[in-house]
Amino acid sequence: MSDHDSLPLQSPILNYERTHDLERLKFAINSSEDGIWEYNIQTNITSVSKRWLDIIGYEENEYQSSVESWKSLLHPDDREQALGILLNSIANKIESAHVRYRVRHKNGQWIWIHDRAKILFDSDGTPLIVAGFRTDITKQIELENHNEELAAIVQNASIEVYVLNAKTLQYVYANDGALKSLGYSLDELKNLTLKDINPELTDEQIDIFRQYLNHISPVLSNISRHKRKNGSFYPVQASIHKLMYQGQASVVTFDTDISELTATQDQLRHLATHDALTGLPNRILFHDRLQMAIKKNQRKKEKIAVLFVDLDHFKQINDSLGHPVGDKLLILVAKRLQTLLRESDTIARMGGDEFNILVDEITNTEILIDISEKLVHAFQEPFMIDKHRLYATLSIGISIYPEDGASTEVLLKNADTAMYRAKNEGRNTYRFYADEMGEKAFERVVMENALRIALKENQFTVYYQPQVNLLNGQWVGMEALVRWNHPTLGIVSPVNFIPLCEETGLIQEIDFFVLENVIKQHIEWGKMGLYVPKTAVNFSAKTLANRHIAKEVKSIMKFYHCTPQCIAIEVTESQIMHNPQEVIEILGELKDLGLEISVDDFGTGYSSLSYLKRFPIDKLKIDQSFIHDIPNDEEDMAITKTIIGLAHNLKLDVIAEGVETIEHQKFLIENGCFLGQGYLFSKPLDTEAITVQLRINADSGESF
Repeated sequence: MSDHDSLPLQSPILNYERTHDLERLKFAINSSEDGIWEYNIQTNITSVSKRWLDIIGYEENEYQSSVESWKSLLHPDDREQALGILLNSIANKIESAHVRYRVRHKNGQWIWIHDRAKILFDSDGTPLIVAGFRTDITKQIELENHNEELAAIVQNASIEVYVLNAKTLQYVYANDGALKSLGYSLDELKNLTLKDINPELTDEQIDIFRQYLNHISPVLSNISRHKRKNGSFYPVQASIHKLMYQGQASVVTFDTDISELTATQDQLRHLATHDALTGLPNRILFHDRLQMAIKKNQRKKEKIAVLFVDLDHFKQINDSLGHPVGDKLLILVAKRLQTLLRESDTIARMGGDEFNILVDEITNTEILIDISEKLVHAFQEPFMIDKHRLYATLSIGISIYPEDGASTEVLLKNADTAMYRAKNEGRNTYRFYADEMGEKAFERVVMENALRIALKENQFTVYYQPQVNLLNGQWVGMEALVRWNHPTLGIVSPVNFIPLCEETGLIQEIDFFVLENVIKQHIEWGKMGLYVPKTAVNFSAKTLANRHIAKEVKSIMKFYHCTPQCIAIEVTESQIMHNPQEVIEILGELKDLGLEISVDDFGTGYSSLSYLKRFPIDKLKIDQSFIHDIPNDEEDMAITKTIIGLAHNLKLDVIAEGVETIEHQKFLIENGCFLGQGYLFSKPLDTEAITVQLRINADSGESF
């Protein structure tokens, strides 16, 4: 069979295959989402797929495919770029080109096209055909534009926007509003975590937020305070969302600075609960705080008190000088009251010239006497207003919870009743609703006046209690103890008058009275030929607070030619711990005079060891409360042993007071304490009795 004969047999197959391939190609072209086009440069003929016609909205019979037709559809602003890129690729023999441009749809709208062209060159580099794919990217462009606009809005929004890594809670993004509010740059913020900006959030709160976002709702709101770079805080209202950001689980917060809102709310709240004239709490706030105090003290079983304060003769000032002067007086009265009360006390203006004071957590009702007397005494000083010297004394009524009432209404009513009693009994004073408290206040006033008379009339005297060597019973010193020799009551124990002397400041006069009398008595004993042991004189906290005390002691010693070997200074542990740094300096000045310093009542004042080793002291005195129940109280014995060991370690002498039994003496000796004082050896003796004992000791040859 010849080649020619075989052709008819092969041709139908070849024709079928070619036809089939063309059909498949046509199907693929028509099925594509892209519009396909071709331009034969040599013949200037263009062809386009049906998909391209669909993109621009034309039917086949409505569109004449040509370069000019394509150009006519181009947006005027894009024509130069679109043509330029294609012509540049052809001129520079670049096989592909990509360009974005807009064409007009048949309906008149502009649509965005992404055109990807391929250029075919012959072996000489002559361009033959340009073909490509055109994709409608209008929605993509719109989305990009939308995202860009949205990003710009977020970036420039005044609201604070933060994105944090959901796992580490480290910042990964913040808009300009956030950075401006905080004062950080974005790079600085990215090195911080949520707790750096919200330091008041606890770990527990953050865990609760996580659980809420993960298991309940991907959105929550919260109010917190942001910390700026400069350390200041401001309140924010936060809307917190769990979202994906750059492919990672993130927490996005939208925070609004609510400083102005909070300030406005605080201002409105203040106006609603405070007196406009004086700035003090008003009746509403006082009632609220009194109710809260009652509820709290129902649990703690402590007392509270209401002081009803009324100005005496205020109406006369208003009537004679006018309300503006009266208002100025009320403002000054409020300020003076505030300076006299504790921070924990509440003072309110109830209206007119009436003020109420809430005193909370009262452990001793005599505190109320101190407060009331302080108020009455302070208002003896006049007020200067517009060149007028005005006096405004107080009448005060006091009721106590729960004795005088269990509700706010009853307490206020009874305090008011007590105030009117003070008015009726002469004004410029205070009265308790309960008669027994009034009696106590009266007794206190009588006692204070009697003490002042006692100082003037020299009714105080000094007693002496020996301090002994527990091993052999020899005297090693004495302690001077003040007694009040009342003309009708006889000897009054210090327990009954020393606390009042400390409260009124009379204690300083008594301390120096004892010091001077001890020094003079030592001189007298010296003239008698009696050699006496060193005598310890007690200094109170108020005396120690006198910054010139060392100079005054030195002056007295110099006047009487007293040597430091005659006297020692005793201070209590609680006194030196009240203001330890200042006491260290004052005791140091006394120490420089050559005086021995002892700490009395040791073990009751909770000294800090770091301070104790810095105090310029020579001796620790174990408080008698630890000695009293030895050997029956294991805890007291353990404490006493500890104090003795502490004294030895600090190279201090140690002496026990309250030694009353042989068992006390034996225990102390066995545990290394060899000095003591107490009724086992001698009770405190007056000057005459102690002089007799000193003579007996001298006659027996006992030395000190």
